[in-house]
Parts: sequence; C-alpha cells; structure tokens
Amino acid sequence: MPRLLLRASKDPWTPVPPEAVLTQDTLPGNVGNLLFGQSVYRTLSVPGTEIVPNNFLSSRPGVDDAYVQQINEGFDGFVLPLANAFRPSFQSKLRRLTRVISKLDIPITVVGVGSQHRLELSDGGSDPIADDVKDFMSAVLDRSATVGVRGELTAAYLKGLGFGDEHVDVIGCPSIFMNGPSPTVTRKVSGLNADSHVALTLTPYVKQMAGIAEHNVEKYRNLIYIPQDAADLNTMVWGEDPRDIADLRMPVHTGHRLYTEDRMRFPLDPRTWVEYLQDFDFTFGTRMHGTIASIHAGVPGMLLAHDSRTLELAEYFDIPHRLITEVDPQVDAAELYESADYSKFHAGLPEKFERFTAFLERNALPHIYQEGNANPAFDDKLAEADLPPIVHPLTVPGEAGQREMAARLRWLRQGKAVDKARTKYQLKPALPHTTKSTPTLKKIDKDIQGIGRNIRGIDRKATESSREVEELKAQLAKTRKELARQAKVIRRLSRPKPTALQRGRKFAGRAKRSIKRRLRS
Repeated sequence: MPRLLLRASKDPWTPVPPEAVLTQDTLPGNVGNLLFGQSVYRTLSVPGTEIVPNNFLSSRPGVDDAYVQQINEGFDGFVLPLANAFRPSFQSKLRRLTRVISKLDIPITVVGVGSQHRLELSDGGSDPIADDVKDFMSAVLDRSATVGVRGELTAAYLKGLGFGDEHVDVIGCPSIFMNGPSPTVTRKVSGLNADSHVALTLTPYVKQMAGIAEHNVEKYRNLIYIPQDAADLNTMVWGEDPRDIADLRMPVHTGHRLYTEDRMRFPLDPRTWVEYLQDFDFTFGTRMHGTIASIHAGVPGMLLAHDSRTLELAEYFDIPHRLITEVDPQVDAAELYESADYSKFHAGLPEKFERFTAFLERNALPHIYQEGNANPAFDDKLAEADLPPIVHPLTVPGEAGQREMAARLRWLRQGKAVDKARTKYQLKPALPHTTKSTPTLKKIDKDIQGIGRNIRGIDRKATESSREVEELKAQLAKTRKELARQAKVIRRLSRPKPTALQRGRKFAGRAKRSIKRRLRS
C-alpha cells in the first residue's frame, strides 16, 4: 500500500480539545491552516493509499538524520500543503524544511505555497529571504515536476528569482476544494439589519480593523467574532490577556464586550467551523480562510485584503474583496453585503479546479476526483467523528460557561507538568520527532540541584582564587623588599674606593674629633 507523508497537524477525525491544541500546537498558530491541510488529506485519500500527517514536525527544531531516514524508508512521497511560507518570519522554518527535503530520496510535492508582503510596500529594496527561497525551490524541484503556488503575485516573485512557468503552476489554495469542486454561495436575505447574524474575522495587527469592529459590534447585536490565532484561543481558554494591547477596541482581551457578552467562538476543526457558520447571513473581515470557511457554509463573505497573500487568492478565485487601505474606517457590514457578488467566483470554479487536478496529476499524485478513485468512506468517517465543540469564552454564564469551566478543571486535574504523559487527549504523531519531551518535575528538581552544585563549586573556586591572590600579593611585597635591600648593597659596592691620601685625611679627621671630645671632658 502506498504511504504518503502529509505536512498537516492531524487526521481530520481526531478530536483534540482546546487545551491540547495550545500545549501540543496542532494548529499551528492559526486554525486556518487546518482547512488546506484537510483539503489535501481528503483529495489524496484514494482507496489503497495511506495518508500519515506529521504534525508539522519537519520544519521544527530537533530534526536529525535518523528522522529523515525514517521518512525515506517508510514513505513513498512527501506532500507539503503550505500557505505564506515565503516571508521573513517563516525563514528559520523554511531553512529547516529545506534541509529535510535535500536529504530525501522520495518525491516531494508542494501545494499552494505563497509569498507575503504588505500592500503599501514598493517593489524596490533588498529581499532578506531570497537565498532561502531559492534553496527551497531548488531542493523541491529536484524531486518534483512543478511547485503549486497560490497566485500570480507569488509566481511573479519566483520568476524574479529564476523560477519560470516551467517550474511553477498557479493553483490557488486547495482549501477552496476541501469539500468538492463546486462550493456554492447563496444569499439568504435581501439585506442586513440590526438582528442579522453576522460573523466578523480580523487580523489583530491590522490597525484599520479596530474602528470597523467597534462600529459593527455596536450596530449588530447578533454579531459574533471568530478569531483564528492560538493567542486568541489562549485568551478564551485560560483568560490570559496579551502582554501588549495596542488598541482596546480590538477584541483580543478579556475586557472587550465581545468576550464578556459571549460573542466570541473559536473553531477547532474545519467540519465544526463550517457547520457553525451555516446559520449566519454574512461574514466579513481580513481573514482569507475565515472567508473560505464561510464559502463552504454557503454563506456570502467579503474579504478585506490587507497584504499580498490575501489579495492574490481573492483575485485568483474572484472572491469578493476590497482593499483595507481603501475602505471607510467605519464601513458597515450592510454595505459590504450588498457588494458581495459571487457570480464570477462560481463561473471560474471549473477552470480553477481543472488546473488544480492537472497539477496533482503532473506530479503523479492520484486523487479522489479521478475515475475509479472516489472514496465516500472518508466523508462518512468524518461525519461520524466526535469532534470537540466550538469554544466559548471562559467566563460566560449558563450551560456553555459551565461546560468550559468543567473542561478546564478536568485538564488541570491531570497535571500541567506531565502534559506529554496524559492518559486522555494525547496526540501521538505517527512519525516520532527528535526533540526532547517536556521534563518532569523530578527531572527539573534534579537539574536545579545540579545547578546549585555548580554554583557552590564556582563559589569555592572563587574563594580559593581570592586566597591565592592574597598570597601572591604578600610574596610580591616580600620580593620587592628583598630587591630594595639588594639594590642598596649594589649601590654601596659600586662606589669608587678612596685613595691613600683620602684614607689618611679621613683617619686624621677622626683622630682630631676624638682629641677634642677628650679635652672637653
């Protein structure tokens, strides 16, 4: 049976509660990563092929040759769904991933990689990641036919580095085809009012969203904020505020009204995310995968593009969008809803889907959309999975709050320090990683005792050194005194000897002084 290693967090039907998501980093960082990971997992799950997720271990610290050898010996291919990997903040991970790929002997397929920069940046200036991107692309292309990229902006960026159309296929993000080739968006209402169900997404560092969020939170009483970052999940699960909050109007802290009024929800899995959005009328904000989740729910969404990665996907798939730099600081959701036209999106899907599947076939990857490869068992298993519910804020009243609090208490009861040895909710990657596990309290105590012994040893050496210094000072003083005495002797011995006349005068002088003393006496 062919085995494919997939750069994804987990099997789509594996339940992982929010506490484990945070401690075991199964997102990683952003729940949107689960959408394109699950899409590729489902697409490649043809009968007779085993898909093994690696929990993103290949780009994490601690990878050694033994780990790489496990991949070479145990798998027939390595598939890497990627997002905005060509950015400075991903540079160290990109280097580690390149080192792993360069040592592999099996085929490599990169699906949906993209570059990222701010919209207001010019084309000039130095590129701090250019060399690392070149190394990555070269390593991959030695083991694949082409690299699948998210859009035309990334393709143009790679062309500037020497990778042309023969090396690159523009395929968008596979998350669009997570549940099939033809997601359909339909309007439920003619327009929005104060009672409409509206979902808000935002990127905390996009400062323009503060005013937009404030205005719409006030107007739409049923507006729900759906955060996507692990930091937001931490605030919802444990009530911990970020260290720095640039603008209190942003719903990133426990004092925000969306938090205190139970108007925040964090999805832990694509299926529960999409199911939750099906009851909404509209979604808007800066999150691309928040918009794509809305599309899968059949709900219109408007993307407020804030960088190249969001803009190029919106342009490629004809997803309704506006540039964040061009919208009113208090733009209303009703206005955005009116302009959310999905006719071009629907019309372009067949051609985009054909590009995507052609890329897979060019790279010798069988998929479920080929004749004879359909796999309805995947969807049946996913529908039956007992996935954890969508997360509420920790302090909400009523049944939801009781459920959240009880879950936290059960988690804490197991002991935070022994997280890696949990009997429940433990995620065990199929391919072990080489990074050392979290130390136990006994190991920590032992390490502390060792540090204490080292400190005492240093103190002893310092004391001994001080004593030696004092002894050296005393020896130096004694040596100086002896040298002074010897110098005096040398000076005396070096004086010229008196002549006979000088000795006689000296003798006569002493005799004369002696006679005078006697006469006085």
